[in-house]
Amino acid sequence: MTRPQPQADKTAQKLVAMGHEVIVEPMLSFQPLTVNGDVAGDAKAIAVTSAKAVEALVFNGLVDKLQHLPLYSVGEATAKAAEASGFQKIICADGDVDSLGRLIAERNQDGPVFYPAAVDRSGDLAGQLEQQGIACRMVEVYQMAAATGFSGKTRDLIEAGTLDCALFYSPRTIQIFLSISNLEKTTVFLNSMKALCVSKRVAEQARSFGEVFTAKTPSEDGLFELLSGSIS
Repeated sequence: MTRPQPQADKTAQKLVAMGHEVIVEPMLSFQPLTVNGDVAGDAKAIAVTSAKAVEALVFNGLVDKLQHLPLYSVGEATAKAAEASGFQKIICADGDVDSLGRLIAERNQDGPVFYPAAVDRSGDLAGQLEQQGIACRMVEVYQMAAATGFSGKTRDLIEAGTLDCALFYSPRTIQIFLSISNLEKTTVFLNSMKALCVSKRVAEQARSFGEVFTAKTPSEDGLFELLSGSIS
């Protein structure tokens, strides 16, 4: 399980309930950035591509100022985080940045759209909106710091060839995993593992693994379907 905390432990609990043994090895850790109270400017809507963006808005005390705006969410998990934080007008896309951009355009949303973003991003939501003639106010509100090494337990399991699979939720996560594996000289052992990838964009990075599987839908449920279906 490579996703950040606290989501990693929550997902691990679900997997244990499904009968799997789980090793939690987050590749990223959340670090909110301090921003000004008027950071959203005259935004007419908000677009979020991660629950971490919502967490950063909460950290900065911005929810009360922004909760009256429609919030476009990349997927259901992020939508649930936004709702739990106090946002009320939530419109949900299909789980990836491209579908989020299409949704905003199809709704004829007026700009500017406030996009609280990560320092390191996959996809180009701001560019996609600009191409549709929708002004986008992108502000970096959090960063995800990369892990610098595997735990001793994880490294030993990789070298022993006893880790069956790894779940990857983002391109950056798998890039960090492979970078650490290269530094620690464990890449050669990855051919005994399966990579379960949330999207094709993630799967494109997984050539070092013995087998690569891509979720039919870009969501945790899609990854769980892989576990209970084709690779069981």
